[in-house]
Amino acid sequence: MRETLENLSRFDYGHAPPLMAMEMYAQIRERSGILDPYAEIKRHYTELAVQFLPQLKTLTRESGDAFDTALRIALAGNIIDFGAGGRDGLDVEATIRRALEAQLSIDHTHALRERLERARSVLYLCDNAGEIVLDRIFIEVIGPEKVICAVRDKPVINDATLADAHKAGLDTLCRVISSGSPAPGTPLQHCTEEFLALYHSADLVISKGQGNFETLSQADRDIFFLLIAKCPVISREIGVALGSFVVLHAGTLSRVRVLPSAPDAH
Repeated sequence: MRETLENLSRFDYGHAPPLMAMEMYAQIRERSGILDPYAEIKRHYTELAVQFLPQLKTLTRESGDAFDTALRIALAGNIIDFGAGGRDGLDVEATIRRALEAQLSIDHTHALRERLERARSVLYLCDNAGEIVLDRIFIEVIGPEKVICAVRDKPVINDATLADAHKAGLDTLCRVISSGSPAPGTPLQHCTEEFLALYHSADLVISKGQGNFETLSQADRDIFFLLIAKCPVISREIGVALGSFVVLHAGTLSRVRVLPSAPDAH
């Protein structure tokens, strides 16, 4: 804790919070000798999400709008986040029910649907283990043949890695790569050349979760951010209530006061 606070005292608050988390979790791995402290939590929520999968696929198929239903299920999956809380467990099923019925606080679904219909290549930035199981339903609707999913390079919090993608069966659906990021987000300066080439060349980028939003909200390219606002800082920055479901097109971010980060950021 003392080492973490010492590092925090030197941290540049102009940087996104996931860069501090990157340092902190690297320190935890080194100190504990445990490569993946959240391994058991990730396994549990992956298995739980897999149990929901057949029912949710049927629900999507039989709904009047498969795209909207699959998108909402993917949004609900973002609740599986142990960096923004969840210490006492998460009610994933209740969150899915709420997502299916809720009005999105920021809703650029129509623009996303139109862009995906035209896109020949989609880079899908994954977030958490377990969540990526529910992402599978949305990717199937998008068209897995044109989707490349990117996951974290190293275990950090409960974010998905290549090993987690394999356990979730995501790699049987579409191509999956490591972004190279050891942070709970996608700071481009820490990503691989392979990822950066795909990031710049893809027709469209879909970004899941808060960490990816924090590191890419000021990026100079076309991105759709899909997330639940689980942190007061994020809620305030994008102007929505805590717990809101958000589909946000990066082209509108000039109307939203977004990061740099603040000292009270999670």
